[in-house]
Amino acid sequence: MTRPILALGALLVLAATAPAQPAGRKATDFANVSVEVEPKVAKPGEAVTVKLRVEPKPGAYTYPFFPPDPTQLAKNSLSLPKAGDVIFLGNPADPPGWKEKPREGEPGTDRYYPGPVEWEFRAKVSEKATPGPKPITFGGTRLQVCNANSCLPLTKGEWPDVKLVVADGPAPPLPAGRGPEATAPPPKSVDPAPKPTEAPPVAAPKATAAGDPARKAAQDIKTYEAGLNAVRENLVRADGTTDGGGTKQQAGPWAFLATAALWGLISLVTPCVFPMIPITVSIFLKQAGGSLGQRLKLAGVYCLTIITVLGVSAFALLKFMAWLSAHPATNLVLGGLFLVLALSLFGMYELTLPNGLARRFQSGQAKGGVVGTMFGALAFTVISFTCVAPFLGGFAGIAAADTGGSLISVPTAREVFGGLAFAAAFAAPFFVLALVPGLLKALPRSGGWLDSVKVVMGFLELAAALKFFRTAELRLLPTPAYFTYDLVLAGWVAIAVACGLYLFNLYRLPHDEERPRIGVPRLLFALLFVGLGVYLLPATFKGADGKAQRPAGAVYAWVEAFLLPDTERAGTDLPAALDRARATGKPVFLDFTGVTCTNCKYNELSVFPRPEVADLLRRFEVVQLYTDEVPAAAYAGDPGAARRGEEADANRQFQVAAFGDAALPLYAVLRPTAGGKVEVVGVYDEGKINDPARFAAFLETALAAAGK
Repeated sequence: MTRPILALGALLVLAATAPAQPAGRKATDFANVSVEVEPKVAKPGEAVTVKLRVEPKPGAYTYPFFPPDPTQLAKNSLSLPKAGDVIFLGNPADPPGWKEKPREGEPGTDRYYPGPVEWEFRAKVSEKATPGPKPITFGGTRLQVCNANSCLPLTKGEWPDVKLVVADGPAPPLPAGRGPEATAPPPKSVDPAPKPTEAPPVAAPKATAAGDPARKAAQDIKTYEAGLNAVRENLVRADGTTDGGGTKQQAGPWAFLATAALWGLISLVTPCVFPMIPITVSIFLKQAGGSLGQRLKLAGVYCLTIITVLGVSAFALLKFMAWLSAHPATNLVLGGLFLVLALSLFGMYELTLPNGLARRFQSGQAKGGVVGTMFGALAFTVISFTCVAPFLGGFAGIAAADTGGSLISVPTAREVFGGLAFAAAFAAPFFVLALVPGLLKALPRSGGWLDSVKVVMGFLELAAALKFFRTAELRLLPTPAYFTYDLVLAGWVAIAVACGLYLFNLYRLPHDEERPRIGVPRLLFALLFVGLGVYLLPATFKGADGKAQRPAGAVYAWVEAFLLPDTERAGTDLPAALDRARATGKPVFLDFTGVTCTNCKYNELSVFPRPEVADLLRRFEVVQLYTDEVPAAAYAGDPGAARRGEEADANRQFQVAAFGDAALPLYAVLRPTAGGKVEVVGVYDEGKINDPARFAAFLETALAAAGK
């Protein structure tokens, strides 16, 4: 295990290594940076202006905070100081004076400031502020200054010190609104050209520049929760009740159980399991001494042990997969585990049980009878878990994405029966073969074909490892920098082609036998993998418009959604969307979504852009509430992962309290009515949209019910 651990450690160190900055250099070598506040002395409740000025030296430049092109990676990152004695009222606009330069190696241009630039922040002194000097710090803001050779960030200790002196005096009354942000004037346009004051129509969730609803100032979490609670308390349904109630369509229980059983049967045809079937059955047939009753007893004990161990594992995964699948630590661990398993299946090393545990299993099995059979089943289950785990995890992942309800009223019944169905299907052949030993002769002999299955599984686990690493990075970094969508997709293309070439016998691995010819099934699988790689390859290139090409068909739609690409976003402030709806008369399309939600990505990329759907969505105020983690791009300045996670928790609690459903995605249409009430016009009854025409009909019905 030494070599794989070292290899995995080297990979993680390489992924975490960033280019080093020039030793002894700092951002102030490239530019003069100053922060001023006007007036310097203010009373509680008074407005002030904070000015951030950057004066690049000859040959140097800096970047805007809010470039209009969301694909521009070179930019400054703004994090407003937390509300305290000084409360910032929204984000500033990028002032004019910028220039553009072409990007290296790809289409498009980036904005930058080669000359002096000044950002003005509007703020107010808190009514609760005590007299005295109050420091203002932008420590969470990432400001970088560059020249032709390198870029240097302004580190936390290099920010200019500025203090506002709070004078003693009476505090004026608070202005009307939901919080301090209500006093902020509308943000200026990012571009020099004027923009319309009305929010632009939204065809699909879309990320826009500062000043548009897609970007907002981060509120204090208590203020944000209070806004959501106010909406929930005023929700009424079309029938007049005050319960938002969900109407999501429930998945059929038999279809779910059949899916679980199918995954269990597939797990049998793996190199860790299949060769053990005849060997294991033969062992307890000999112990039974030819007696049908004894065979039935031992087979039952053996199968029940497998069902218990695998069933508990399956239940745990099904119960907690929705949470585990989004947690960055879980995805890092699973990515590393699948990488280790893949290298083992390729023949780089062999994974075995620790000697002490192996001896304990052997001594227990040697006792014979019921106890020995139980130990044998336990040892077999643990050993086979290397190959079974990917299929068990795959089934749990699909089940977590399912939007159906539980089998019965007990919340865990669905997971219990699903886990038992998986384990029972896996154990069933042992029971059948014990009753009818003659069927053993009908099983194909294990041999070289199982080595091929092992390698193909290794390729699949390697592809899964890339997906896990990408999911982890989406939760750890505001913008993916290592396991990007393009890199993981390119990795999948390479893996598919490499797997196809292996099946063509163009190269061999350590545990393979020399086989000069291939059979027809092997040929077909080889063509399938190579064809998949060629089919996905165009998506790694960008067109003249700078956007990635999208191969037609459902296969790419699923691959694209599974790898969680960046999608265009709408606004993420529900109270603000309702305010706009009151002004424009439009209903609100409420989209509960997630950064790591595959079905959400599928709908956003393959359904929302359809002309018949996009035309209808333009007639709504679209708002998205993320329930795993709100993206950094939803804010004019990133408030940090902790704050974005708190907002996602508040969104999830609001979804459950208002609609009685935590599944993603969930779509609802709301309409503000007289007296501050908000009517729930309709809730779509599917998560993944299987019939776009039906979804379009839902939108049309909702528009008609809202009088539009």
